[in-house]
This record gives sequence, structure tokens and C-alpha cells, in this order.
Amino acid sequence: MSTPSTVPPPSRGAESLALLLLVGGLIGVIFPVTKIAQAAGVPPLPWAFSMMLGAGVILAGLARFKRQPMPLTGRYLRYFAVSGLLSMALPNVVLFFVMPWLGAGLSAVVYTLPPILTLLMAVAVRIETPDRGRVAGILLGFVGALMIVGPRGSLPSPDLAGWMALAFVMPLSVAAGNVYRTMAWPPGGQPVALAAGTMLGGAGWVLLALLGTGAVAELPALGLAPGLALLQIAVTALTYVLYFRLQVVAGPVYLSQIGYVATSVGLGTGTLLFGERYSPWVWGGAAVIVLGVLLVSFGRRFAR
Repeated sequence: MSTPSTVPPPSRGAESLALLLLVGGLIGVIFPVTKIAQAAGVPPLPWAFSMMLGAGVILAGLARFKRQPMPLTGRYLRYFAVSGLLSMALPNVVLFFVMPWLGAGLSAVVYTLPPILTLLMAVAVRIETPDRGRVAGILLGFVGALMIVGPRGSLPSPDLAGWMALAFVMPLSVAAGNVYRTMAWPPGGQPVALAAGTMLGGAGWVLLALLGTGAVAELPALGLAPGLALLQIAVTALTYVLYFRLQVVAGPVYLSQIGYVATSVGLGTGTLLFGERYSPWVWGGAAVIVLGVLLVSFGRRFAR
């Protein structure tokens, strides 16, 4: 399926770059805020649910104010359900579960992989064309990932390898969501309305998880960090207004580079705020992945 005609051709102008830096930076803020909330005793599922539901309600109100309709037709509901699962529920729930074990910085490192995985998926469904530079970037990205999870002391403890493996569900899900949103963008769909629907769709999936695990009883624990919960909701709502605008103006592969910015913020806050320490292999692996991202992003230019 081709990109819907309602989504303009991708551009790489100043707006795209500004949005990339803003969205990546805001997502990077999620890591330290989440870690502080967990330290206060807030469980993962209630935290994820409050974030998505609160941000979804704000975005739905904004969409109504901007007269952007949210039709509840089958096509739109399917879009909200699938994009909510891939882009919101699955990566965020996994993040909240692995962060107590891996820390804010190491959890953020895997967010360098969505650009490479997004390109692979985009090529597979024929909305992107590969070239030598981008293929080199893909290979470098996987080398960097192997450096981070390899046996050379890159993890704080070998016992964390399983948690790191689980963390790689995040970039896979984010990449799949990037491609799906572009391919399935409903005709006439507006960014704020689709962001609201995606957020509420994600909240619906997390609610099912709360009901299925009996964790609904943990919702009052949000009262342990009410200010942080409100901050997270506000940051998330702002992030996804800009996120869907970036999807429109730049396309899925360019958008996926927000992981590079988010990782930089995550590693920085992990080091400066929480005193987290990472081996040279983590920093080296992150640098190799960044080089792979640059080749993925500018591969056509390098191949000329």
C-alpha cells in the first residue's frame, strides 16, 4: 500500500530538524521522570495508563478545539488500535518494566535502533528504496547493538542480559508503528486527531493489561507522585502533537531518528542525575549505532 495522498511528500527542511530535536528531547525526558516515579513506588502499568489516558484526553480536547474530527469508523478505530499498541502501549510498558534493572541511560540506548529497523521495514513494504550507504548504516547499527549486549562487560551485570533482550522489543515496536502509521494514515486524517486516537488506543491496551493482571488495585499508587504524573501527562501530550506533525512533514525513516536525540538525553540524565556508569563498550556501541543512523539518514548523499 502506498503512502496516503493526505500525507504530503516528506521534506528535510528547518521545520523537520527543529521538530526532530524537540520530539527527541521530550521523549528523552520520559526516562528520568519515569525513574523518579518508580523510585517513589509507582508501579509500571498504572504509570503507563495514566500517562496515555491523560495525554489522550488533552489531545482529544485540542483536536476538538482545532476542529479536527476523530471519526469512529472501522478504518479509524483499527488505526487507533494498531498504532496505539505499536507506538504507545507496547514500547512504554516494556520501558517501565526494564528501567528499574537497566537504568535510565541504558534503557535509552535501544532507542538508537528505530531508524535502522524502520528503514528495513520500509524497504520491505516498498515505501523506501535502499542504497549502499543505507545498507552500510544498517550493518553498523547491528554491530553497535551487539557491542552493547555482548559479553565484553558492556552490561553492569551479566544477569541483566535477559532484561536487555526484552528492551529490544521497544525499537522493534516503535519501528513497526512508524511504518504502519504512514501506510495506514486514513484519508483526510489530521495529525492532532490521530495523535489523540493513538494515545487513547494505547491507554485501552494498557487498561486490558491492568484488568488481566489484577493490577487495577495499584492505580491509587499514582498518589505517591501526583506532580510527576501530571508532568508526564503534559510532556507526553506536547510530544505527540509534535510527533505526528513530524510524521507528516518528514516521513517515517526521518522521524525515527528521534531515538538518537532521546538516547543522548537519556544517557546524559542517567549519568548526571542518577550517577549511572556505563562501560566503554556501551559508549562505543552507542557511537557506532549513531554512525549507522547517519548513514541511514544520509546514505543517498554519501553514495553519490
